[in-house]
Amino acid sequence: MGQLLALNSLLCSLCLIAACSSAPVTATRIEPEVRAVPCPPAASLADIGDERARSEAILDMDPVAREDLALALAACLGDPDPNLRDGVAYVALSQMLRSQLVSIETVMRLEADLRARLAQPANADGFEAPFAALVLSEVARTDRITPWMGPEERDRLIAATHAYLSTLSDFRGFSDGDGWRHSVAHASDILMQLSLNPQLNKPQAEAILAAIALKVGTPDHAYIHGESERLAAPVTYLAIKETFTAEEWSEWFASLWPQGDPLREEAYRSEAALIKLHNLQAFAQSVYINAMASNDDRMKPVAGAAFEFLNQLP
Repeated sequence: MGQLLALNSLLCSLCLIAACSSAPVTATRIEPEVRAVPCPPAASLADIGDERARSEAILDMDPVAREDLALALAACLGDPDPNLRDGVAYVALSQMLRSQLVSIETVMRLEADLRARLAQPANADGFEAPFAALVLSEVARTDRITPWMGPEERDRLIAATHAYLSTLSDFRGFSDGDGWRHSVAHASDILMQLSLNPQLNKPQAEAILAAIALKVGTPDHAYIHGESERLAAPVTYLAIKETFTAEEWSEWFASLWPQGDPLREEAYRSEAALIKLHNLQAFAQSVYINAMASNDDRMKPVAGAAFEFLNQLP
């Protein structure tokens, strides 16, 4: 009975969102200390119970209502409450996408919505874009499992991820009060899923490497939340495809910190240079260790290039 009431509440929340979206918007002053109202779809889903209860409720939902829920939950990815944002909205969307509980048409609409959220100017909270990226990685996974994108759609998703990383300046990872943001890692997850896609072509693989290069050696922030390992994952999966030669891998690694970069000469006399060195070492070590541990001959070229790069660092 309780689950039924909660589901009814959830459906009412979806109706309320639809009604509000068509109502005229008036400017309202919100004082900084006022906490935002919890996102209705996620809050109503949370009322159903724990993760197992929510999962069963989603399975039992009317298919049309479930499609509406998937689209409505995208708005909850910016909720300041980590339990609603991460534990409810993301987990529910991941379940629906991984279990193919929504139609391809809904997946396509969700992908367009999430790309738009990824492109929005950053706000002070900084939650929405990273979690839009995380769900976009799940969307990219659906295409890997059951292809529905064409080359142009994959190009567009890679370009959106590249654009996001190119302007990203919020490197916050995890905090006890706020939970996760993890922008770099979540964007890397999109690239990882794409790197695993059998339909990926060489220009797309090159575009993935170009996107990774934007942040792998940033001098602006020292990664401490596993970002280097997440950036390394697409590289190791691309290596398995044998798309690039050993020479091409060496050239790409060398481009991450060119010999002419003035920071190289300041490697131990500059905070920015030390941060860059730390990040590049962590990245190259992760690639090398994963490649060597795989005992896969296809990984030898990237392992050799990563080891050579490590030896050439200041």
